Amino acid sequence: MNSNIKYPSTNRSELARRYKVSIQTLNKWLGLIPDLDLLANQRIFTPKQVSLIIAHLGEPPD
Repeated sequence: MNSNIKYPSTNRSELARRYKVSIQTLNKWLGLIPDLDLLANQRIFTPKQVSLIIAHLGEPPD
């Protein structure tokens, strides 16, 4: 991952769509990221959280 890339805030639905998985699958994946601090009712991921998710899961497929 290039640390110079800035990712916008996004929500679970958009991330699931980008990774081409269900929201349930995405939630399972997110639970495996040790440094990702999420609130149970958090709807929007911050740019820093999105960067951490992409660093862990890799870039979403095109």
